[in-house]
Amino acid sequence: MHVELLLPGLPWPTAPQIRAARDLALPALAELISLAQIQWDAPCRPETLLAQRFGLEGPRLPYAALRRHGEAGPAPEAEAHWLCCDPVYLHFASDALLVSDASGLAITPAEIATLLAGLNETFADIGQFEAAGPTRWYLRLNAEAAPYFHPLWDVNGRPMQLFLPEGDNTAPWARLMNEIQVWLYNHPVNAAREDAGLRSINSVWLWGAGPRPGALQAPAGQLWGDDPTLTGLARLSNTPVAPLARWAGVGSDSLVLVNDLQQAAFQLDLDAWQRSLKDLEERWFAPLLADLQARRITRLQIRAPGEKHFLHLDIQPGSRWKFWRKPVSLDTLLSQAPQPHVHQP
Repeated sequence: MHVELLLPGLPWPTAPQIRAARDLALPALAELISLAQIQWDAPCRPETLLAQRFGLEGPRLPYAALRRHGEAGPAPEAEAHWLCCDPVYLHFASDALLVSDASGLAITPAEIATLLAGLNETFADIGQFEAAGPTRWYLRLNAEAAPYFHPLWDVNGRPMQLFLPEGDNTAPWARLMNEIQVWLYNHPVNAAREDAGLRSINSVWLWGAGPRPGALQAPAGQLWGDDPTLTGLARLSNTPVAPLARWAGVGSDSLVLVNDLQQAAFQLDLDAWQRSLKDLEERWFAPLLADLQARRITRLQIRAPGEKHFLHLDIQPGSRWKFWRKPVSLDTLLSQAPQPHVHQP
């Protein structure tokens, strides 16, 4: 059985001298590292890695369509064009207008319903606005969008002016974002939030446009995870996907996405990252090691995309006999990371 474990956020994103994993006791992970062939690559987003594993390549991947197909409820129309229209908070710092995602806004269902109703009434000529949750909003377009839109993960915490739409026919989309900002600024929902001492929902970030995905080929017969992009790819490739809380010997070649570390690494929340690693040691690393030693797994690949590095750990069939190798701690492994590559969106 071949298992491919995607573990975004395992490489801590700050400088190695921070020693983020110094005091962590992770014996099973240390054993797995000692048995693995190790490779460091340029950073890669989990969504991009997932798309590539299903055969999608190119400069404009349809992230919005993939994520929307993975949301709960009936599948969207196959012919629809989509943009992610995620709520954000714009704020000034050192004379630059910065973009922050909605993870700290605590948007309520009532606010979502009110804002979407108003957006759909005001901007009906553009398309239909939807929401799958507080942070994941969508725009079903009346016509395909031609420009390149920078993904929110590239923009978060950075000056908005550096990430405006690029390419063909950008002016209408820059104008739309500005009009939505003005509309949100004047909306009673945001007046009430400001009166309550809350940050306003003062903009949306449009991104994820791309050509409709064609026929997709899943990299494994069974997929595990609850990420909407993975779920969308699974549905579009007619491959079963299910959440999996811990490794329990699933019995077939599998691709597993465990994103417990991703948000903590993204927000530089070291305590949360360390807590998640301790939990992963019990739920994932120890049982995976036991299955390797019992030959129930013939090959284990751990792919860990991060903000500065993309780490590969590959334990092939012959590796499990190399028990003379001493365990290698995660702290030691991270200290050996090369100088980070310049990220390309």
